[in-house]
Amino acid sequence: MTDEATKDELLALKKEVSKLRLEANLRKSLATQLEKQKQVADRAKAELEEKHKNLISSLNYASHIQKSIMPSAPVLDAVFPGAFIHWVPQHIVGGDAYFMRRQPGDDGADGATVFCVYDCTGHGVPGAFMTLLGERALDLGVTASGDVASGRAGNILAFADRFIRRQVNTSSGTESNDGMDCFVFDFDAGGLSHYASANFTVFGQTGDGFVELDADPDSVGYRLDVGDSAPSFTTHALDHSAYTALVIISDGFLDQKGGPKGLSLGRRRFASMLESVAANHGWDKPVDGAAVVAAVTDYQGENEQRDDMTLVVIPLA
Repeated sequence: MTDEATKDELLALKKEVSKLRLEANLRKSLATQLEKQKQVADRAKAELEEKHKNLISSLNYASHIQKSIMPSAPVLDAVFPGAFIHWVPQHIVGGDAYFMRRQPGDDGADGATVFCVYDCTGHGVPGAFMTLLGERALDLGVTASGDVASGRAGNILAFADRFIRRQVNTSSGTESNDGMDCFVFDFDAGGLSHYASANFTVFGQTGDGFVELDADPDSVGYRLDVGDSAPSFTTHALDHSAYTALVIISDGFLDQKGGPKGLSLGRRRFASMLESVAANHGWDKPVDGAAVVAAVTDYQGENEQRDDMTLVVIPLA
């Protein structure tokens, strides 16, 4: 091999060594960048997990506060022995709630009891804030409506309608237009009871079936357009002897998708579930609320919960 050929070979080797060194440095630099990016991603993930943990903790605490405005199981059971309540917000807290106030009688003992189930605009935190406003509206409505049972249920809804509209929906220039659907049950264990329903679904269990109670189509508290009149709400008499129980449900149940075709549950399918459960457990006693929930859960399958879900069974027999 000539000296010239040797020089050319050495030069080629040097170039190859330089290329390998450059590739090694590039790989090292890339590995360093990837490691830095991984560290940034890990820190971001840890921060997100911590924020999520704090958010869930806050929501869980908020759930305790929201539950505090609702009657406890012992308090409810003292008036409605054997009552069943299934209250499951979509996001820990939500826009569904229930309410109870016991009215003093003429002799100082407890008189009629006002029990309500209401479904406010939205769910999650905004819905939960609305339930606090709804609870205040109903509480003041019970006080303002006095002790004339024949019209009190409708009067409570009318008061709540005015109160909520005045608090959050007065100005037509705001984006706010919030309200609620609500069922008011004015229960008198020693006499005739009454109810009023603002766009709320309630079934009465009879000796051999279920009938949907009459409801007014208007909701409570929403903003009125120019020229519109405030809605009125009808107070209906309710004879205990005609029903074994009342089944009160928010639209989260009826709107829940499920089944083989992914369709909303709806009133017809829900009523069929009620009848099936009652037939299995006996028509002579209030429908088994837990069995109804199980049937709805089975229908829901793997579909996500779409809204806050509340079901209340009030025994009357």
